[in-house]
Amino acid sequence: MYDAGRYLSEALDSAVAQTFADTEIVVVDDGSTDAETRTIIAEAERRPRTTVHRTPNRGPSHARNFGIEHARGAYILPLDADDWLEPTYLEKTVPLLDADPDLGVVFTWVGLTGGHYGVWRTGGFSVPELLARCTIHVTSLYRRALWADVGGYDPRFVESCEDWDLWLGAAARGWRGACVPEVLVHYRRTPRSREHHSRTPAISRRLMHALATKHRALYETHLEDALASMYEQRSEVNLMLERMYGHPLVRLLLRARRLLRRDGAA
Repeated sequence: MYDAGRYLSEALDSAVAQTFADTEIVVVDDGSTDAETRTIIAEAERRPRTTVHRTPNRGPSHARNFGIEHARGAYILPLDADDWLEPTYLEKTVPLLDADPDLGVVFTWVGLTGGHYGVWRTGGFSVPELLARCTIHVTSLYRRALWADVGGYDPRFVESCEDWDLWLGAAARGWRGACVPEVLVHYRRTPRSREHHSRTPAISRRLMHALATKHRALYETHLEDALASMYEQRSEVNLMLERMYGHPLVRLLLRARRLLRRDGAA
């Protein structure tokens, strides 16, 4: 978390209130300067099963990796400071990982609040679907082994997409995902949210370029399937197919296909 004092107590309360009790809470303060935030963090150090770590401000990928490195659990559940959990989140997700050693991540539906509203019915978890868009929320329960296999969160993604990159890398390595079709986490968007700024055209293009460059081989192999997946998902994410060629991701994919065909002809 970073300077999120207004919401931090709610996030911490929701973690402490989990009906599944075998947990630890690792708080990473990513260089907060806000007085209210720093006071709440100091109070958090007195909470049960909670440790607090303070780092210079280096962005969410570094903060998540740092927290996981200092955690002891075999399962990881990231939680941003302005989001919160339903009390039964872990009770309803942990058993799925326990029951299936080959399952890498369990995700749930997401309640949208703040600058957006409704329910995000997340999924699926295949390479073509994840090439088209980020299909699950950052607050999804996954095996620590998945994080290690992928190599952690990539620090080049600062404004956003570090979770998308992780999920895509995991799916490409054969990890499977499963959904609990129930709203068990709430995702708040505010004017200060990273996602609010990452949706500006310049940042969106830069992030998508970085993602496509890193995973170029996957796009080369699965481009047609990714486009088909995007088409199938159009109503769910409001891509407005009648104006599809104006969508930055579609323009990027079509340009990539032209370049690949040109390279192949050469």
